[in-house]
Amino acid sequence: MLSKIEGNNILVKMEKGEEILPTIAKAVEKYGVVSGTVVFGIGMIRKLEVGYFNGTEYEKKIYPENLETVSFHGSIAENEPRFHIHVACANREHNVVGGHLFSGIADPLLEIQITKLDDIRFRREKNPKSGLMELTF
Repeated sequence: MLSKIEGNNILVKMEKGEEILPTIAKAVEKYGVVSGTVVFGIGMIRKLEVGYFNGTEYEKKIYPENLETVSFHGSIAENEPRFHIHVACANREHNVVGGHLFSGIADPLLEIQITKLDDIRFRREKNPKSGLMELTF
């Protein structure tokens, strides 16, 4: 992982073979991010695991091939689950798949931007109506 910070903007370049969520966790720890946003991500992802929430649970699917990232964004909370990231990726036929990011591997690279928030604190709390860990601030 290569990373730099300027103001509250953090750029992270993941190298081939790096797992996405653990690498983001290393970056937010390195720069003291308590709450923040994942603004964008570009690059390619292999072994992408995404989920679709059907109202009760996530229906997960793994895409083993390399996929081109066309959208990548989310939030970072101070408590678990820390990351809520959605991703959309295209295959070589230009079909797009996506959903809630559960895992994936940068291949050959993935570049992301994180914005560190100073005064706003994101937390996730279970909403009894939806059953989801929803963002509060």
